[in-house]
This record gives sequence, C-alpha cells and structure tokens, in this order.
Amino acid sequence: MERLTGIPPKIKMNKGFAVSDIFDETEENLRADKWIGIVKKTWPWVAGVLILALIVALCFWGYESWRANIAAKASESYGQAVESLGKGDKAVAKTQLEATVKAGNPTYKALALQQLAGLALEDNKTAEAIANLDQAAKASNSALISDGAALKAALLAMDTNSLADTQKRLEPLMKKDRPFAAMAKEALAMAKLQSGDIKGARTDLQVLSVTLGTPEGVKQRAAAFVAAIDSGAIGTAQAMIKLPEAPAPAMPQMPAMPQTAQQAPAQ
Repeated sequence: MERLTGIPPKIKMNKGFAVSDIFDETEENLRADKWIGIVKKTWPWVAGVLILALIVALCFWGYESWRANIAAKASESYGQAVESLGKGDKAVAKTQLEATVKAGNPTYKALALQQLAGLALEDNKTAEAIANLDQAAKASNSALISDGAALKAALLAMDTNSLADTQKRLEPLMKKDRPFAAMAKEALAMAKLQSGDIKGARTDLQVLSVTLGTPEGVKQRAAAFVAAIDSGAIGTAQAMIKLPEAPAPAMPQMPAMPQTAQQAPAQ
C-alpha cells in the first residue's frame, strides 16, 4: 500500500521523547564541564590553604609542647632550689636558681630571681639584689609577682636614690587595682619624710589612714606617723621609719606532668 501511493512511512517517535530534552542534556554537560574547569583552576589554592592550616596547627601544638617542657624543667629546678635553701646549702641553691632562670618560664624565672636577690642581700650585695628584682619585675606578666618584685627593688633603692628616682619607681605601682598600691603609697610617703618633705609625707599618710580598702597594718602605721608629725616630733617620726615589706608572692603550684609521662612503660 505504501509502495503504491508513494507516501513515505511515518516516523515513529518514542513515547515521552522531546527535542527540549536534547538541549537540557547539552546544557547540563556544558555546566559540568564549566565546574570541572573551575575546580581544576582553584584546587591548588584550596590545597595550599589546607596545607597552611595544617602547618599552623602543627606549629601551635609544637609551641604548646615546647612551653610545657620548659615549665616542667623550670618547676623541677626551682623545687630543688627551694629544698636546698631549706637545708642551708646556698651554693647549690644558687646554681639551681640560675638554672631556673635560664629555663625561661616567666613565672619561675621571676620567682628564682627574687630568691637570688635574697641571697645577694645576705651577702650585703644590695646593688645585685636590686638588679635581680628589676629583672624579676620584667620577667612575669602576673601583677602580683611583678609588682611585688618592683616594690622590693624600690624599697632597697630608697636609701641611695633621690626622691625623684624613688617616685618614678613607685608611681606605676600606685595605680588603681594594682595589688600593692597601698604599700607603694606608704613607701613614697616614707621617702618624702626621709628627704625632708614633711608636708607632702603627712598629706599622703593622712589619706592612707582614712582610705577604705587600705590594709589595716598600713592604716595603723600611717596614723602613727601623722600623730608623730603633728606633735612636732619630726626627728622621732623620721627615726620611726621602717620600710614596709611587700608580702612574698605565693609560689604557684608545680605544673602537673602529662599522664603519659607519669605512667611507667609496660614491661
């Protein structure tokens, strides 16, 4: 029948097939090729960032491990020095304290330098003691330790320094919320009294004797000096001068060793 009429046969199309599907598929292929190109261009940068992050993490871990190792060495040598001092073996203690300073841990370095200052004072080496205390004040970021060392250095230097030099040492310690502010103010008043600035000393002492928050011992000493000055006994007041001592900073707890280091290796 088809041959007789010359009419070509109808093309049978699959059910559900459309020309738009061809374009969709082509577009998806083009999009995929585009993303593959982007990935090929950017993956070195992404890999570099990941490698950098890994390096930073490893460096941080290494730094923390290094700090822990330094603290452990400093703790050990400082503990040994304290034991030696307790036994009266000053020569050995000095060597151990110097090793603690070299170890580099800020807290133990500051404490060891203060102990060395004490040994120097026992040998009447005041200048060496002041130098050690000045180093201790710079070594630690803890205000309790650094200010304590700085106050002790100022008190030792007071007899030889001018009033201006003493004031320069003490004024930073007198700021609000500093741990030894009241004692630093008392020390400056004593320096003024010692140098002949009676009026300035009395003003400072009077303020200290009535200021809330001032330690009771400082208040009592300030009131006693004010009474002596008001009675006209200036010589007596100057003779009463006894430089206040800053309380020794509390020794920090020895850092705990890592658990793996505490466990004995399996036999």
